[in-house]
Amino acid sequence: MNFAKVSTNLLDLWMEPKYQSERASQLFLGEPVKIIEKLNGFFKIEQIDGYTGWADNRFLVESTESELKSYFKTFNFIVSSGQAKLFDKSGHSKSPHFLFYGTCLKGAKNRTGFIRIQLPGEETAFIKSQNLKPINRKETVTGKKVVKEAQKWLGVPYLWGGMSPAGFDCSGFVKMIFAQFSVRLPRDTKEQINSGKEIDRNSIKTGDLIFFKRHVGIAITKSQLIHCSVGSNGTRIESIEKDHDNYRRDLDENYATTRRVI
Repeated sequence: MNFAKVSTNLLDLWMEPKYQSERASQLFLGEPVKIIEKLNGFFKIEQIDGYTGWADNRFLVESTESELKSYFKTFNFIVSSGQAKLFDKSGHSKSPHFLFYGTCLKGAKNRTGFIRIQLPGEETAFIKSQNLKPINRKETVTGKKVVKEAQKWLGVPYLWGGMSPAGFDCSGFVKMIFAQFSVRLPRDTKEQINSGKEIDRNSIKTGDLIFFKRHVGIAITKSQLIHCSVGSNGTRIESIEKDHDNYRRDLDENYATTRRVI
């Protein structure tokens, strides 16, 4: 069985081994994957959480399982800004030039204001420390922290299969927000709906996941949520309470359940 890691900043994952098929998701630089099949210049890959799809093999660096496990375990920073520019040691832009929000990295403080990070091909680059957040798996996560993080991305457009501030889909948005706090969630709504524990609609708290028919958002209050919706053309705050100006009747009528994951 072959393994690989992503060598570009954002790589589309397709449902079929061809461009412009349905986008399933997106992969980030350095992300380790298992190669299941090779066909027509594409690899069918499996992510750590079991999610599968087809990716252009030109942007995957083949590796061994042991190398990838070692590399993955050393991730200690996550990109916390929309984009983080990459520099070489002379201060010039370095390919792939920037990384997206949510990219996990192996890094070490090198000089004032910068962190030296390892790229997939064993090269190094530098990122301004203000664009990175140390991965703290013991951090106390609260609903208020989650909502504050989510509100940074109000106005980001909706993109089917999107996982970045260039465009999210509903479950991609939820997954990437919680990833900032080392809370791992499945990729799709149909799996996320089984996470955590079920909560009665009258007991919804800040940070809970509110599910509708094939949709998910993050609770701000019992009636207000932040979500990335095709019906709202992006990331918005809306309500499932009838007397609110931002009421979404379709969401209210298609309410499914609420899950508490923190």
